[in-house]
Amino acid sequence: MKLVFLGPTYPLRGGIARYGTQFLAALQKRHECLGIGFSKLYPAFLFPGHSELDPAEMPAVMPQTVKLLHYAKWLTWIRALRMIREFNPDGVLLTWWVTFWAPHLGWLARRLKVSHPTIFLCHNVLPHETRFFDPRLTRWALKPARGFIVHSEQNRRQLLNWFPQARVLRREHPIYAFNANPSLGRNEARKELGVNGRMLLFCGFVRPYKGLDVAIEALAHLGTEYGDLVLWICGEFWEDEERYDDLIGNLKLQHRVRIESGYLPDEQLAIRIAACDGVILPYRSATGSGILANAYALDRPVIATRTGCFREMVIPGETGVLCEPGDARSLAQAIREFYSGAGPDRFQEGLARAKIAFSWDGIISAVEELLHLG
Repeated sequence: MKLVFLGPTYPLRGGIARYGTQFLAALQKRHECLGIGFSKLYPAFLFPGHSELDPAEMPAVMPQTVKLLHYAKWLTWIRALRMIREFNPDGVLLTWWVTFWAPHLGWLARRLKVSHPTIFLCHNVLPHETRFFDPRLTRWALKPARGFIVHSEQNRRQLLNWFPQARVLRREHPIYAFNANPSLGRNEARKELGVNGRMLLFCGFVRPYKGLDVAIEALAHLGTEYGDLVLWICGEFWEDEERYDDLIGNLKLQHRVRIESGYLPDEQLAIRIAACDGVILPYRSATGSGILANAYALDRPVIATRTGCFREMVIPGETGVLCEPGDARSLAQAIREFYSGAGPDRFQEGLARAKIAFSWDGIISAVEELLHLG
């Protein structure tokens, strides 16, 4: 089957680009697939980070991609349309993750609708911090699609509410392959970081919906028996870092919270995941989660909220513990449960099963099904 995949890929950084890189590599193993990527995603004033480029080494499996599209250069989108038509695929897969791209992707989907079936791979249907114009603009952009692939029941229902006759398939977010030292052990990682006691890790871009403040407050609710527990935070702050410093100071948790501010490449992030007891995901809302995929990839259980894909992908007692979103006391109780009994080691068998269940094959099979070839 001939396919076109359009979306961010390496060397752009972030979860969407990482997903696109590994998804395209998996597609190109099974189908003839043209990859069309981006040369420039956002204007500087819309991107709080220091750079759009990933400082990590090139992935071991790097798919072939034409890095063409630019947010401000419409000629690149016209060239992409011509390229797609010349390739003459059986289907076109468009990545959807934020309303900023609605004019571009909506324009392209409408010009492909008659000649080439279009599928939207939706990471988020609506942004986590939704503005008044997002629903109408998103609905306009997505309307021409043949079908949709989503990673959460919430997104599936949203699309069916807008498009009752649409074909919407939900598949769990696949587990990533890590571009890191496969022999890295927990003891070696902890020694490198100087970790002695218990450690929970919060990682990724820091944004309000991810609930880092709830995690810090939960730490304050734990008793003295958790005095050796450190909350290790590593990620780039897309909001005011000082408010978290103030919260930590007000709760007198300076000795129990470690902040590494900045984007970490795979090699460094892997050391921190390997060293921790578990990854904490105190999100107020979620759809798919690359951080969850990172944790499972390196055999680490999670403490997550009952929202988005966590409700389907985190199996209580097998791959982690669930709690209520936005509730520091509920999260504190989940931390107690996480460390109870045999502790974090009791999740290893469940994590091994999860790594088998959540593969890229599920997403590719959904593509084939939507194109009536599966």
